[in-house]
Amino acid sequence: MAVVIGRPIVVRAPNGVSTDDLVEDLKARYDHPKLPVWLRMLRSTGVVERPWSAPLEKTAGLAGVGVRSRAAYEASRDRAVTAAQDALAQSGLGPGDVDMLVTSHTTSWTIPGLDVDLVGRLGLRPDVERIGLATAACVGGAHGLVHAVRALRGRAGGRALVVAAEDLSTLYNPASRPPTMQDVLYGGLFGDAAGAVVLTAVEETGAGDLVVEDVWELVLPDSSDAYWGVVHEEGVFFDSGKEAVKAPGRVLPYLTGWLDGRAVDWAAVHPGGPGIISGTLAGLGLDEEKAGQQARDSLAGGNLGGVALLDVLDRTLGEGSVTGPGVVVAFGPGFTAAALYVRRPADPAVSG
Repeated sequence: MAVVIGRPIVVRAPNGVSTDDLVEDLKARYDHPKLPVWLRMLRSTGVVERPWSAPLEKTAGLAGVGVRSRAAYEASRDRAVTAAQDALAQSGLGPGDVDMLVTSHTTSWTIPGLDVDLVGRLGLRPDVERIGLATAACVGGAHGLVHAVRALRGRAGGRALVVAAEDLSTLYNPASRPPTMQDVLYGGLFGDAAGAVVLTAVEETGAGDLVVEDVWELVLPDSSDAYWGVVHEEGVFFDSGKEAVKAPGRVLPYLTGWLDGRAVDWAAVHPGGPGIISGTLAGLGLDEEKAGQQARDSLAGGNLGGVALLDVLDRTLGEGSVTGPGVVVAFGPGFTAAALYVRRPADPAVSG
């Protein structure tokens, strides 16, 4: 019995906000001695333009955690519905064919969660199995894949739908309080998107299938002071400490230990930042320039949080660009990590 991952569908928010736009907005708002340093930091993130649910002026003007959370949830939920519908259509499936739904949504608090909303809005079976990840954040896409794979093992013909949706523009909240370096960084790093992908348990795999051979997850010891989220009256904020710089590198011995010498010809790496991309690829023994292009291209369009890995995987699988064994890996607050060891046989129709 094998589990096969389809090609992800990613739906980006409609408003493109460039780094130049943010720089000009911040310059107009603040007269702070560290502003030049903050702006250089913002330009060094690798993001050129990020997709936002609303234009810059409207996003910056939303006031209060309640208003911001409602707007963030409604926008991300609607994109999640579209991404999920498109992923099912791409796989030739209908709502009644889904046996398991895994969702990841962190950027606004809501009860019921995204998983419950999607059951009704997609028309899934009322007895569909559900896992709703509410605090996974940036690792959400990978963690969702890991959960789905584990649930499908030994279930011939079983199908899982993994959906991640984030509205991270809510972190850009310049009028709420005196800014910190982290406010500027995280307010400008992220974009809004939803992603969905179908996984299927099959008796036999075919050429071009992305077949999962193993899965892995990690809570990095002594890392709770790396990244975290904070809810204030004004909205949701993201913060980090000195451990944030060290944590991705500290994960690598655990990741390579899990791989235990298995061949890795390619990787789909979470585009958390230029250093995370290059450091992870170097740790996997891959050529950083060649193997990291899809992750860098994704990052240039905004870090999409829990959706980001699905975006990189979609780009990586495009046009038969990779074959053989590979690693799909993402990182999140805590500090956490999740990965899949996969194999993609060559597709004669593409490579021939």
